[in-house]
Amino acid sequence: MRKYFKQFPLVVWIQAEGHALTSFISIILLPFLTLYMYDQFENNLIVTTLIIGVQPFTEILFTFLLGGWIDRFGRRSVMLGSLLFQLGAMIGFIFASSIWAFLFFLFINGLGRFVYIPAARAQISDTIHHEKQSETFALLNTASSIGALGGPLLGAFLFQYNEKLLFAWMALLILIYTLICLRWLPESKPAGVKKEVKKQNSTGYKKLGWLACGMLPLSLFHAQMETNWPVFLKENIGNYLFLFSLLETIGTIVFILFEVVLINRTQKFARRHVILAGYLLYALAAIGFGFSYHLSGFILSQLLFCVGAILTLNHMQTTVSLLAPDENKGRYFALFGLHWDLSRSLGPLLGGLLLSQFGGEALFLTVTILILIGGLSQTKALNLMDPEPDRLKETG
Repeated sequence: MRKYFKQFPLVVWIQAEGHALTSFISIILLPFLTLYMYDQFENNLIVTTLIIGVQPFTEILFTFLLGGWIDRFGRRSVMLGSLLFQLGAMIGFIFASSIWAFLFFLFINGLGRFVYIPAARAQISDTIHHEKQSETFALLNTASSIGALGGPLLGAFLFQYNEKLLFAWMALLILIYTLICLRWLPESKPAGVKKEVKKQNSTGYKKLGWLACGMLPLSLFHAQMETNWPVFLKENIGNYLFLFSLLETIGTIVFILFEVVLINRTQKFARRHVILAGYLLYALAAIGFGFSYHLSGFILSQLLFCVGAILTLNHMQTTVSLLAPDENKGRYFALFGLHWDLSRSLGPLLGGLLLSQFGGEALFLTVTILILIGGLSQTKALNLMDPEPDRLKETG
C-alpha cells in the first residue's frame, strides 16, 4: 500500500484531502438547501428551484467572462481565492432568511465555485502523466466518497435538529481546507506558459463543445437527483429522509470500494466503449428511480447510477485533458464543466415543472430518453475526434 501511495506526488494527496473535506458540502448543500427553502417558502417548488438555479447560472456567466483567468494566474492562487468566496457564502446561509439573501449568497458561492474544479483538474493535468490521469481522477473521487460517507446521515440529523448548524459545519470544513492549501499546496502552472494565453484554433473548441453537449443529459440527471429527487421522495415515500440518506450512503460505499478498481480494469478497453457502457447504465438507473417504489428497486437503481458515473466521468476527464493544449488546460476544463452548470441552472426548474405537472414517472422517462440520445451523440463525437493518437505522438 505504501508503494502505491508513493506513485503519486504531494499535490494529489493534498487535493484528495481537500476532496474528502469538501465533498461533505457537495453532497449536502443542494438537497438539504432545496428542502430548507422548500419549507421556508411554503412548499413553493417553482420559487425554490428558481433560486437554486442562481448559483450554476453565476458559474456559467463567469466562466465565459473570466474563464481565461484560470490559466493566467497560478493554480494555487485561484483555488485559494475560490475557497474564500465559498467560505463567505456558507457563513451567509447561516443568517439568510429572505429570498434576496439566499439569491445573494448563492451568487457568491457560484462566484467561488466556477474556478475551483477547472483549476484543480488543470493542476492534475499539469502534474500527472496521461496514462495515470484516469486513475488519479478516480482516486480523487474515491477520496470525495470517503469524506461524504457520513454526510447524508449527519446532514439529515442536523437538518432535523437545527438547519443553521448544517451551514456552520460546512463553513468549518471549507476553512480547514483553505488553511491546508495555504500551508502545503504547491504551484503547478508550467513555467513556460505566458500570462497572455494564445488564441487557439476553433477546431479544438468545437470538439470540446460536442463533448460537453453529449454530457448534458447526464448532468441533467444528476441535477434531478440533487434537487427534485428528495422532493419526489418526500411526496411519495414515508420516512423519506431515511431512504434518501440510505441510498446516498450506499452510493458512497460503492464509490469508495470500486471506483479505482473499475477504472484500472477498464483501462485496456477503448475509452469510447467504456463511456457508452456508462450511458446505458445511467439510462437503466433513471428508469428504476422513476418507476420503482420499492426499496430493492431503489437500491439497484442507485448501484447502476454509481457504476455509470464511475465509467463515464473519469474517462471523460482524461479525454478533455488529452484534447486541451498546455496553455489552455484550465479554460478547457472550465468550458467542459459548463454542462454541469447549465443543467444545475435550468434542470431543477424544468424537472420541477415536469414533476409537479406529470409526476416522477414522466420526469425520469424524459431523462432516460435524453441519456440514450446523449450516449449516441457522445459515441459519434469520440469516434470522429479520437484525440489520443495525436497527444501520444506529442508526448512520445
